Amino acid sequence: MKFEKEISIILKSRRPDTDMLNVIEVLGYNADQFQQAFDIALEMDNRSLVKLLYSNFNAGKVIVEFTLLGKT
Repeated sequence: MKFEKEISIILKSRRPDTDMLNVIEVLGYNADQFQQAFDIALEMDNRSLVKLLYSNFNAGKVIVEFTLLGKT
């Protein structure tokens, strides 16, 4: 499947104080990799691991929220 390594990193990065995170920040990506970060978040959304809440290229944010499936 696509992006298995990146998805694993994101799932392991979930913090106990919040269910939301910035995919770009977690993966250490820069502006040139925004599209890949968005594609990873979309793939995770399609698998029902997260909900893609917000993305903004200029702000460097691809924010996702973990679903119950993504928390397990």
